[in-house]
Amino acid sequence: MTWETIQYEKRDRVAIITLNRPQVLNAFNETMGQEVSRALAEAQEDRGVGCVVLTGAGRAFCSGADVRVFRQRIEESRRGGIVGEALMRQIYDLPKPVIAAINGPAVGLGATITLPCDIRLASDQARIGFIFARVGLILEFGSTFLLPRIVGMAKALELGMTARIIDAQEALGIGLVSRVIPHERFLDEVMALASEIANGPTRVLGWLKEAVHKGVQSDLEAALRTENEILDRCRRSPEHREGVMAFLEKRQPRWAEIAQEG
Repeated sequence: MTWETIQYEKRDRVAIITLNRPQVLNAFNETMGQEVSRALAEAQEDRGVGCVVLTGAGRAFCSGADVRVFRQRIEESRRGGIVGEALMRQIYDLPKPVIAAINGPAVGLGATITLPCDIRLASDQARIGFIFARVGLILEFGSTFLLPRIVGMAKALELGMTARIIDAQEALGIGLVSRVIPHERFLDEVMALASEIANGPTRVLGWLKEAVHKGVQSDLEAALRTENEILDRCRRSPEHREGVMAFLEKRQPRWAEIAQEG
């Protein structure tokens, strides 16, 4: 498969999707949205993939929507799309872990696309900004749902109302990212974490993701019901059997083999 705006590669059960328009700081256009969606679908179907990493080529993660998209939207007086809503749902619902590796500036849509990812890691050169108010917009593509759940309502409103761009350390302090990594070691450390996750029980990690997503949207009783339903799946799964047998036999679980067997 050939790509125009992204790169897609597999390494040690990790699928790496790289936004690849470095000449415009990986500005997001409709083609990029479509290609990221296709790459995610390919990673989902591939039993040899246990984790997905989303990052950017060059010095930026993503500088937001291509300015030509805004101009066209105004000229045509139409609602914006860029397959954004569907893409956010696809990332959020993907039954495999997704890591946003924020290697540099991530603003506007570039910040938004990190929110449905399960883990956000930042280079110490990263800058993140929800700058929609600067162009007369509110947070979009699910940010009003996701950002308050990640950083809290007051901080989400502050970030949206000021449209301020924050550095990696501030992002870490408010819980927007879980780790800040020196830029020279960034990809190595991202891949180390991604490989660790990818070589775990992929299907069970997808179920964990499902349980947590449902849990944060429900009360305690509903969360307990969801846990029990998903634990029943786990107990009947080959992953649970393999994990128990590996413990009893004092060996490492053969998760990759289980994943390939489906």
